Amino acid sequence: MLAALSMPAQALDLTWSGFGTVGFAQSDKSYKYQRFIDNHGTFKRDTILGGQLDARLSQQWSATIQAKLAPSDHNDTDWQTSLAWAFVSWRPSDDWLIRAGKIRLPLMLNTENNDVGATFDFARLPQEVYSISPLTDLVGMGVSKTWFGESMDWIAEVYGGKVTTPWRYYAREWRGPGEPYPGSWFLAYDIKSTGLVLTARSLNNTFRVGAHRVEVTRDGAKIGRPIIYSGGAYMFGNGGDEKLIIPLFTAGVSIQLPADVRMIGEYAWIKVDSSTSEGLDRWGAYLSLSKRIGAWTPYVYYAKAKSRDSALEKYQAINNNILPPPNGVTQKFIADVIVPYDQSTVALGTTYRLTPTALLKAEWSQANTGVASSLVDAPPGGDSSHQNINVFSLSYNFTF
Repeated sequence: MLAALSMPAQALDLTWSGFGTVGFAQSDKSYKYQRFIDNHGTFKRDTILGGQLDARLSQQWSATIQAKLAPSDHNDTDWQTSLAWAFVSWRPSDDWLIRAGKIRLPLMLNTENNDVGATFDFARLPQEVYSISPLTDLVGMGVSKTWFGESMDWIAEVYGGKVTTPWRYYAREWRGPGEPYPGSWFLAYDIKSTGLVLTARSLNNTFRVGAHRVEVTRDGAKIGRPIIYSGGAYMFGNGGDEKLIIPLFTAGVSIQLPADVRMIGEYAWIKVDSSTSEGLDRWGAYLSLSKRIGAWTPYVYYAKAKSRDSALEKYQAINNNILPPPNGVTQKFIADVIVPYDQSTVALGTTYRLTPTALLKAEWSQANTGVASSLVDAPPGGDSSHQNINVFSLSYNFTF
């Protein structure tokens, strides 16, 4: 997997590695799901290519740079190259690690390796949980302390930093004068995040819990506008939020059961007191079972995400407020910016290990929406409620 180069004169060891996923996904619906998936099929949802360079500067110091090629995070048409990691590490002793630079956040069990499909069995990580935070990287510092035990290691990690990151919105119909519809748009937010994560890890089991504080601003602009009801119609009022303080709680377990069965469960809860995007205040969870059978690893999981009831009720009230044009179209737009989530997914899949560093994955999943789901780009004249979306996925995942 890794190739090492050395520079004896400078006592510098360089190690490089690479990873990639070539994935195809197709649904049975004409509209988009998870940005790209529809009945025409797409390679854009899961395909990614990356490379990493690690430089060992001394016994205690090292540096890491990771770059990747993936679909753009600020529009739905382009591909982009980006610097995912760029940090310096200092390990003053075996039980302390300090990193500074652009680092990956210790959120969910697979957040730090979510780009490397060869490191997990799912065709894609359950989006009911992994879409709960758009933030995976930040520029800052992380400090971790490990307590080594005979059967279990305990790790405490604190981090802090900031980053500017885009958030995707989608409207079924009118967005504004001269704006195309339906369509997506992206707004950039300035985010500061701090957190404490505790992990207990043995040879076969992992337990993790984390508490995070996220502060969101928008370069001096207000975040959203309040939605008011007047004259029989919902509309945007004046004002908005100068800043959002968002608590985020995460928990995960990966346990080896008898008969070589692995159970993984994860939960995330985020509280967003937004005057507009109330649906982002939600929880998500999944539970999976898998079993290694030679080169095969079949798996099944069930996942669910749900916004708070008041947000879903508000979405329904606005969405069902039928008015003649142009106000009727505007009602649909206002409903969409609530960003509601009410969805569950069941998935059946298998991984086949071609080599120690190459995997084939196949999966069928069915997403079922309740009131609505912002993972669905509903078509004009329709909505995302009470949908059953079947998705078939096939991918080749590798490291080198």
